[in-house]
Amino acid sequence: MKPCPAAIASLLLLPLLLLAAWPSPAAAESTAVKRLQESIREQKKEAQSAKQAIDRLSDKERELFTNLAELEDKVIRLEDEVWEAEAKLEEVQGTQREILARSDKLETRSRAVARDLGGLLASLWPIHLDNRVSKLRGLSTWEKADRRFTWLSALYREGGRALAELARVSSELAASLAEQDRLENEISRQMEQLREKKDQALEAKLRLVHSIQKIRAEKISREEELDRVLATVESLRYKLKTLTTKKISKLKGSLPWPADGPVVAKFAPGAEPPVRGLGLSLSSGDRVRAVSWGKVVHNDVLRGFGQVVIVYHGEKYYTLYAFLSQSFVRMGQEVEKDEPLGAAGYYPAAEGPGLYFELRFRQNALNPVSWLRPNR
Repeated sequence: MKPCPAAIASLLLLPLLLLAAWPSPAAAESTAVKRLQESIREQKKEAQSAKQAIDRLSDKERELFTNLAELEDKVIRLEDEVWEAEAKLEEVQGTQREILARSDKLETRSRAVARDLGGLLASLWPIHLDNRVSKLRGLSTWEKADRRFTWLSALYREGGRALAELARVSSELAASLAEQDRLENEISRQMEQLREKKDQALEAKLRLVHSIQKIRAEKISREEELDRVLATVESLRYKLKTLTTKKISKLKGSLPWPADGPVVAKFAPGAEPPVRGLGLSLSSGDRVRAVSWGKVVHNDVLRGFGQVVIVYHGEKYYTLYAFLSQSFVRMGQEVEKDEPLGAAGYYPAAEGPGLYFELRFRQNALNPVSWLRPNR
């Protein structure tokens, strides 16, 4: 079914009515640009503040990591000292065991010598008493008496030397054992002090790790905040660029196509009936996209054109998207280039799903092919 002439006339007059009701584009654009520029300045200040906070946190983090490295080195040194002390303690305890073993042997030997001396004295005592009583009677010669005296004296001296040697060795062993006990106590005390220092260092290290984790969490939060601010700045810059440099009048020949499909109706304003745009054959549900940045100024059913969306792009340029099965936008909504406006509906010229598209400057229809990318 072809659109009725009255509907077409209404559609052609619509841009003029919209233009008459629309505020001065230059004034609105100037106000919007100023607002965007002010927002960008504010966001930049916020970004700078966040960056400075991140730098401070980074400096503090580096300082804490330096302190942590020093503490780790200290813990390693203390562990080495504890190990050395344990080795010394083991050596002292080994010496103690040797001394105790020697003491046990000496005690055994002392008991044996004492037992032998006891037996010897038991044998010599009657002779000694007999000598005291008899006054050396029964000795036939002086040589015999001298031999007995010398023999007895030697036995006494040997027994005395053995006992004295045992006493000396026993005293030395006791002194050495006492020294080893002192060393053991000293080393144990040192080890206790080292372990205490090590525990203190480990506690300090744990506190540092917690501080680093806290700072890192805050830093991550600040970095995420900075990312959000920078993303906002980029978005604002994008919008500002859209208003100041990406004007549709400067994009002739480079606009994207509103949809991908074969052309079934070409621009022919002199035809009967006239075709003031172009028609595309699409698949059911295909997305129809805005060819440039702008604002939705019409979103409703128009007789003979089905669901119609009209986007105003500034500079008195409009684009029209007709025969939509549904719309994804609302009146007054600002849209981006390539943003979906709706889905393809039934288009009579395509005898199925399709799109009728127009580009207008004021009330004048322009040939869309001259403005779209030559990539088809």
